[in-house]
Amino acid sequence: MSDTPFTLERMQADVAEMLGVPVSEVGADEYLLDLGVDSMQIMQLADQWSRASGVSVGFADLAEQPMLRGWWDVISGRMG
Repeated sequence: MSDTPFTLERMQADVAEMLGVPVSEVGADEYLLDLGVDSMQIMQLADQWSRASGVSVGFADLAEQPMLRGWWDVISGRMG
């Protein structure tokens, strides 16, 4: 697990970095497939966030609702 707290803002920054865009372009309710996030990237993020958050999250969990807020709801709900 990372020393950096796992937050929605961290997830937003991770997606922005992956896409090579400013954080401001990755809205919490933005449909991430429209921004260019593909299935391989979703798998990478799921793995990265599982390690960072300490909870199990897989591709299917994220692919069901490809919006940052939906992803946060899944992960934060398991962190509880």
